[in-house]
Amino acid sequence: MPRKERRKKRLQKELCEAAKGSGSLTSWIKKSTGNNNTFQMRRMEGGSEAKTESQAEPRENVEERTRQEKETGVRKSESETEPREEESEASEAIERTLSNLLGLAHPTDPAHVMQFHIQYDEAFIQMCDNIGPCQPVLSSYPKNEEGRSFQKKWYEKNPWLEYSPTADAMFCFSSRLFLNDEKYTSRKTWKTEGFSRWRRSLERIKEHSASEPHMCGMVRWNSFKKKTLEAAFEVADQVSQAAKDKERERNRDILSRLIDITLYLARQGMPFRGDDETLSSQNQGNFLELVELFSKYDSVIKLHLDAIKERQGPGKRPLVSLLSNRSQNDIIKALATSVRRVIQAEMQECETFSIMMDETTDVSHTEQVSFVVRYVHNMEIKERFLQVCNVESTTGDALEKLVIALLKENNLKIDNIRGQGYDGAANMSGRFKGLQSRIQKKNPKASYVHYQAHCLNLVLVESAKSNMCFVSFFNLIEKLYTFVANSSKRHSAFIKMQEKLYPEQRPLELQKLSDTRRACREAALKTMRKILPAVMQFLEEILQQDPPDSSAGDAMILLKSINFEFILCLEITRPIFQVTATASDALQKKDIDLAAAYKIVDGVLQSLDHSRTEEEFEKMYEQAREKAASVGLDPPSEVPGQARRRRVPAKFKFAATTATADDHAFTTPQEYYRVKVFYVFVVTMTQELLRRFKGGDNSTWEILNALHTLTVQENWKIISTEAHQAVKKLCQFYDIEEEYKLQTELKVFHASYTCPPPVSVASMLSVVKENNVHLIFPNMTELLKTYGTLPVSTATVERSFSKLKLVKNKLCTLCSEERLSDLLLLAVEKDVPVNHSDVIDIFRDMANRKLLL
Repeated sequence: MPRKERRKKRLQKELCEAAKGSGSLTSWIKKSTGNNNTFQMRRMEGGSEAKTESQAEPRENVEERTRQEKETGVRKSESETEPREEESEASEAIERTLSNLLGLAHPTDPAHVMQFHIQYDEAFIQMCDNIGPCQPVLSSYPKNEEGRSFQKKWYEKNPWLEYSPTADAMFCFSSRLFLNDEKYTSRKTWKTEGFSRWRRSLERIKEHSASEPHMCGMVRWNSFKKKTLEAAFEVADQVSQAAKDKERERNRDILSRLIDITLYLARQGMPFRGDDETLSSQNQGNFLELVELFSKYDSVIKLHLDAIKERQGPGKRPLVSLLSNRSQNDIIKALATSVRRVIQAEMQECETFSIMMDETTDVSHTEQVSFVVRYVHNMEIKERFLQVCNVESTTGDALEKLVIALLKENNLKIDNIRGQGYDGAANMSGRFKGLQSRIQKKNPKASYVHYQAHCLNLVLVESAKSNMCFVSFFNLIEKLYTFVANSSKRHSAFIKMQEKLYPEQRPLELQKLSDTRRACREAALKTMRKILPAVMQFLEEILQQDPPDSSAGDAMILLKSINFEFILCLEITRPIFQVTATASDALQKKDIDLAAAYKIVDGVLQSLDHSRTEEEFEKMYEQAREKAASVGLDPPSEVPGQARRRRVPAKFKFAATTATADDHAFTTPQEYYRVKVFYVFVVTMTQELLRRFKGGDNSTWEILNALHTLTVQENWKIISTEAHQAVKKLCQFYDIEEEYKLQTELKVFHASYTCPPPVSVASMLSVVKENNVHLIFPNMTELLKTYGTLPVSTATVERSFSKLKLVKNKLCTLCSEERLSDLLLLAVEKDVPVNHSDVIDIFRDMANRKLLL
């Protein structure tokens, strides 16, 4: 195919694309190129006819044909002579003129511009650029008087060169179209007049191509062509982008539903996968079964599953399903990353925080450490679980390295730690090699606080060992539970006995005494007190069986152990343990602060002080007497142990080594139980509460007591010496330079605002938030945040251990550490909002996906 023909086809193709896609073209482009095939045929036929006729006809015939065209097809537009008021009519006139030009053999002939007074507007320039320069290829060109003529070979090295058959002259295409500025008006040779002195043509062509105006015109032409092509490509890109956007939206809708399914399973602590996940399986696992259930009610999931099934089979390329185990793990990871980023963002805003850790052993006998942070964000106290990790060593040094690694992994600084919360184990709380002392060496402001609920549990442990009566009492309750629960036969008989004695009451179960949560023993004591007659009658029934049961011996020992002393201990401990159980529940709330904890402990102390009276003991003793009488037991007539005591010789009676409180002779059993049992129990509990909750001789307790004075409103009406000393200690410890300003802030705050009772750190922070006074009292606000940051309970840590038992059970022991930590995070932190769009973006960036997301 000749070069000219190939060039024509290329120009025609460009014209079609520009006509389809150029949004900047005027309306005539759309009309004149409405049928691109017709336009291309007309353009090709016109070119071939011109070429054939030129080969056979001389110049006179060409001029005759041009006159015929002018008479029949081309007329001057009335809009050029008579201005029209309506722009639409002018536009229609331009469209008709240009449409007529397209019907000619050479639409871009430069002579047409002068002949028909055509303006170089955007539409005309666009048409000329789409068609290209007027370069007719004739067998022979008209000769001048010198016998010289235009040569077609000049086109090859000068693509801008064009020849006008009408004017028999050559022009510059770029100058004619793009040099219409005022400064180029005088340059008419190559623009409007044309050059026809063929003897000097090569010299003038070379001279013009090296001129500055020509180069400027060529630059403008190239820029115009680039814009046109970009417009055409932009339309194609828009169509392609629209298809991609639609596919992306569909994929994100599918993934959004899979995220909801994953989030539901993770928050409920349920397993994901099944043993057999093939299509023929009756149970493919919770994840795939929920996807199948969704498909019954959701068209998006249904279409996705149908597409997957269609692409399955030999010789077919499988579709990306997003249902594989790897995709499930990636979705879990993306969800956990999103939640963890929310927590980290909150911590970055508040800066200071406290850390809490505890250890447990999972079902695979692996030591797991739970890592929790506590901070104040937006004037609200928050505790957040971050992750769990297994450890091979639990020494103070190993735990210190673990804490530093976890802080670095979560973009936290050790200098911003304000509190540490652990249990009382030596590797955690040791003064020299414990974790808390190692952290304090790196950051002295990281005060160690023993868990308040754990302290209360230790108080009850010491109280239970205060007297032999209580030791025997709790042992007997535990043995009764074991005796009934360890045999299904005895358990059934015990239930029937309750149904017989209490037909209108639902049978109750004996409760096991918890070794770690002694405050929860209140439920066991309450149950025992309620069904004690049924217990005793059940034991008697076993003894009366004939032939004797194999457990008759144990039943006889247990029955003889239930005496008046047992019932009295039950009456003494039940009301006290009821108070401590309420306090323990309150101390285990994750948003409680130390100020509220102190008030709870004060309430327990007041309750103990109120009960340590003769009147209260007489009530308990009388209730025990009535309870014993109802089950056929009598109180002792003699003081326990006093009748069997050996008399001390008179010469030793008043010696310093023997004259003790034990020599006191009790006149009645009631006096003995009041002094030796009840008072000892209450006094031991009171002393332990004061020792563990009201401070010791270390600096940490001094800081905690100083912080507590911030919440006591009475201290700031008239600043007392205690309040002044507290402010001084806090300013020294936390590097606050404005001591007087801090005192003034506290005085003005407590005088101006009333906190809702009970006054605590949380209530004071809520007042600061409601009234937006954190800028007025900056030092006080920072100290309140620090006080609220200090850990109180193990609620969040214990909650993570509870979820650990659900997530990692006997049927799921091979869960990796990373996946386990992510699942626990989603299960514990249910209230953290999840943004599906962010999760999808994280999922997309985790690996090279074949899907558009």
